[in-house]
Amino acid sequence: MEGIQSKVDRFFPENKEIPVESIQIKEEMRKLCEKNQCGSYNKNWTCPPAVGSLEEGEKRIRKYTKFIIVYDVYELKSSFDLKGMMAGGKDFSDRLLKLKKDIGVGDDFMMLGAGGCRLCEKCAYIDGEKCRRPEDAIISCEAHGIDVMALMKHHGLKYNHGVNTVTFIGGVLYS
Repeated sequence: MEGIQSKVDRFFPENKEIPVESIQIKEEMRKLCEKNQCGSYNKNWTCPPAVGSLEEGEKRIRKYTKFIIVYDVYELKSSFDLKGMMAGGKDFSDRLLKLKKDIGVGDDFMMLGAGGCRLCEKCAYIDGEKCRRPEDAIISCEAHGIDVMALMKHHGLKYNHGVNTVTFIGGVLYS
């Protein structure tokens, strides 16, 4: 049977396995979510407050022993290329979902994504309804309180790839 690492490699050549203990959960990251700069706070099943407390998220994370951090860098036309950023985010999220489905059932794992869920045009959370695609939804690193820039730096991974680029980060937790 093909292992998780080889499946990750297929979808995300840029990756590194790190110990779960090195993941720091930071209240400051959740506070950034609460400022709602992305527009998803309290409007999405995969964003706070719907994802639960930081303590609940940390408990979900700490049940695993390994984390493969995955990332990709997308070129932009300019620093203000919102369309390019959105396209990069969609591509990254689409590949995370394909990886999640490829790993599939039988393995105990949890995916972490970048930013809020983009699966539905309008999230059911807004109307007080259950998630329409709970098996596909992926909670972000940031919603769990993970400072991905600090985590990458700590493990010798480059986050900033120069002007007119954006980096998306996610990963797979498993044991």
